[in-house]
Amino acid sequence: MPNTIPPLRLSVPGKLQTPAASKASCDGGAADRVELSGPDFRFARGYSREELLRGGARAGAFVQDYLDREAAYFAVARHPQSGLARDGLKLDPVTGQPVQARPWSAPSKECLDLGVFVKALEADPKACRFVSPSNPAGAREEAARVLGQKLDTYQRFHEANPGYGGFLPWFTAGSDLTPTADWQGEIPGLDNGEWVWSMLLAERALRKAGLDDLADGYGEYNRMLRRNVVPVFLDAERGLVRADVRVVDPTSANSTHETILDKPGRMSYLTGEHGVHEGSMMVHYLTLFGEGLPEGTADRIWDGIRMDRVEHPHGTTWEAFWGSSHESWAFLFLPLRQVPEYRDLFRIREEIRTQNAAQRGYPGLATSTNRPGGDGYLDGAGIEGLGTQPIRNNHTYAIYGAFPLLLQFASAGTPAAGNIGLAWLHNMLAAPQMQGPLGGGESGTNDGTAVSSLKTIDGSLPNVLALMGGLERETAELLKEEGLLDRFQARVRSEYRESFGTRPLRSPSGFALPGTSIPTDRMPDYRTSGR
Repeated sequence: MPNTIPPLRLSVPGKLQTPAASKASCDGGAADRVELSGPDFRFARGYSREELLRGGARAGAFVQDYLDREAAYFAVARHPQSGLARDGLKLDPVTGQPVQARPWSAPSKECLDLGVFVKALEADPKACRFVSPSNPAGAREEAARVLGQKLDTYQRFHEANPGYGGFLPWFTAGSDLTPTADWQGEIPGLDNGEWVWSMLLAERALRKAGLDDLADGYGEYNRMLRRNVVPVFLDAERGLVRADVRVVDPTSANSTHETILDKPGRMSYLTGEHGVHEGSMMVHYLTLFGEGLPEGTADRIWDGIRMDRVEHPHGTTWEAFWGSSHESWAFLFLPLRQVPEYRDLFRIREEIRTQNAAQRGYPGLATSTNRPGGDGYLDGAGIEGLGTQPIRNNHTYAIYGAFPLLLQFASAGTPAAGNIGLAWLHNMLAAPQMQGPLGGGESGTNDGTAVSSLKTIDGSLPNVLALMGGLERETAELLKEEGLLDRFQARVRSEYRESFGTRPLRSPSGFALPGTSIPTDRMPDYRTSGR
């Protein structure tokens, strides 16, 4: 399939007319939609910060407007035959229309895509309308269709490459799953740690929805992952979880696996800070579900992982890498916040994020993202004074940087008053080219002079999942059903005590609002038709 694609002319939903229009569910009809001439996708400037902070119907309408426009991207976010999520789309810098697919992908991107479909299978009203905008009642059917495509593709890859043990490399998302040239015979631990949890949730949600045949297929695949996670990811000699793994013979089911050592761009072990952030998802999975794990190995693994306490002027938190929002990815999926100590840690971290940005005059939230105004990935962005790595790029912001804040303030119904997450999201969306035909933008510079002309799955779906409340509840229920929730919570509490003891956490500052806006007169918005 060629990577160049024709521009999409998308029907953009209008603003909600009444609060009732936001209550579509998988069992209801299509939500009210008002076509706009243009179409005009620049909805955010029609709302004020004060309205969002008051909560109620206007805040709820803002959330639904945002999700409705993100749904335009979700509809084209994957390969139509394989169902695989692609990294994203390159956009025309004048119109914001998609002009070229970015076909590479990773299990971390699949994780987000699966997560949204899980929410639809769970009959979450926002997810139903997001997955099937014209017919929310058909969202479950659409979710099952794509999940079936994905499973078929995973199975075909495994049949041709059994040495991977069912785990996935970075890959090209075409009609089949093909390892990218730089990940041939290699498996990324961070990305697979995110994906394996979404696979468990997909199986459970399919079963609950009465889709037993497809649930059985996911169940068989998940049983394979549980059997293989220890031989693939455990370095038994050192008692550590491998970060990146070399598959000695990808075509053999009897392949051995090795830790990748001293290769540029690869990590060796999920220990230290790497086991605290996204890496904790693979460590939890292996120590909870891994078959054949030797007695005492789980304790030995966790002994090598430790959060380091940091006393920031705005509160107590744990040591970061950069403090990028993506380091909080695990909170979208794992029920960490059901443990009160972690709930407080998460809240204080976001208080620090907002206070740091406001004090330094940042109009948005800096986080790892695609580089505004250029090519390549931009890291070294996050929160000053927290991390082991230098901050180099806090002159930028990324829309998805708001997802931990959105998760903090998420609720089952209409957004409550005081939603600081919506205020920061709104401040970034109001910037030039941060609203386009496919929804919110990717990233930009604080001075309003450059943006990234891309739309990516990991730059978009974390916010979407956060506004749907994340998957903490579903994962907690899964663990309880497996008889593992108490063990998970005991481990989390043990890790907390090791790092923070009994000294209380400081939270002196609370949340901060943006103190400045991104200039809107230094570059044009995307051009709309008829304007």
